[in-house]
Amino acid sequence: MKPTIIYIAGSRQHSGKTVTSLGLLSLLSREYPSDQLGYIKPVGQEVVNLSTGKTLDKDAVIIDAFTEVPALDMEVISPVQLPSGFTKNFLSSPGQQAFTDTLKVRIRKAVTSLSQKKIIIAEGTGHPGVGGIVGLSNAEVCNLIDADILYISEGGIGKALDKMEVNLSYFRLHKNRVRGILFNKVIPSKIEQTKHYLTEDLINRKFRSQDTVPISILGFLPQVDRILHPSMNVIRARFKNHKVLGNPDGKLWKTPLNKIKVISLVAEAMYLEKYIEPGDVILIAASSRNRSSRVVRYAQKMKGYLGGLILTSGEFTTLWPEIETQIEKSGIPAILVQEETAKAEQIVSSSYTNSKIQIYDEEKIVLIKELFQNHFDFQKFLDTFIRR
Repeated sequence: MKPTIIYIAGSRQHSGKTVTSLGLLSLLSREYPSDQLGYIKPVGQEVVNLSTGKTLDKDAVIIDAFTEVPALDMEVISPVQLPSGFTKNFLSSPGQQAFTDTLKVRIRKAVTSLSQKKIIIAEGTGHPGVGGIVGLSNAEVCNLIDADILYISEGGIGKALDKMEVNLSYFRLHKNRVRGILFNKVIPSKIEQTKHYLTEDLINRKFRSQDTVPISILGFLPQVDRILHPSMNVIRARFKNHKVLGNPDGKLWKTPLNKIKVISLVAEAMYLEKYIEPGDVILIAASSRNRSSRVVRYAQKMKGYLGGLILTSGEFTTLWPEIETQIEKSGIPAILVQEETAKAEQIVSSSYTNSKIQIYDEEKIVLIKELFQNHFDFQKFLDTFIRR
């Protein structure tokens, strides 16, 4: 009996496909022996280098680190990788169809090696059309491995419906089997309103083809900021030229941040207790000795901890040696960056928008498991995808 393959497709990049894969495998491991569960990322975009010299999709590394699925074969779970520049190289090369066929053989071979499993979670990449130029869009790969789709939608109402109008029509064009929808990152105060308007009746009337099975809504996951927010280690990787102050291997460097706070007031007007909260990351010009010193002293006596300190304009100014020493002794995760404050704030903000799970994010994994336990209809999932 061949395994059930559930393909996790999303409305866009960073829609929550890896989070969903982690949450599902966590719930499935309670219902089935772990050796009956499998995972594959058929096509990947972001790769990491292994000690063996080979490359692997970044999301596959996270799944390997944080799930109970035993002995994941790294070459099996990430058979095809399309890193930056791949499309141009593909379009410039002769024998494109033969190359696509070779990639398809890799994916089929990888899935065949998992044939002893009962359930396989197959994680898609980007939006539904990613990889289409190579003949490996999410819709095409889904058909290649004969999978059912669990579609991850964005929160909201109008935006979610607009994206589904395009994406579910694309899947319908390829005759894919979309069996379930999960609404992710819904603003907590709007969950009930979203449930009221986004019903299974509406979804099936608008998007179900006559010859396909009904589409089930499997949950409305509230937005959890600590899952979405980056750590200081993630932020420092966004700056090409920076100086680390302190030990980047410390726990606070790996802890999700709270809000971004930019300080431009003179030191005498800084009432930090009124607007700095535990976990916040502060941006401040490196040239101001008094302001930096005030921030460090406040952090040492505040309830909780300061998430991070980013000292800006390092290209034009030099950080005072005594301030550098003070920061390092305080244990506050801090970096000195070349960019001026406005540009640095843009870079930090982009980290909040597109933050991915990291290999050290144990706290986020706990939150993800709790999120699925509390807001995902697992019984309905089993009835829809497994016990039909």
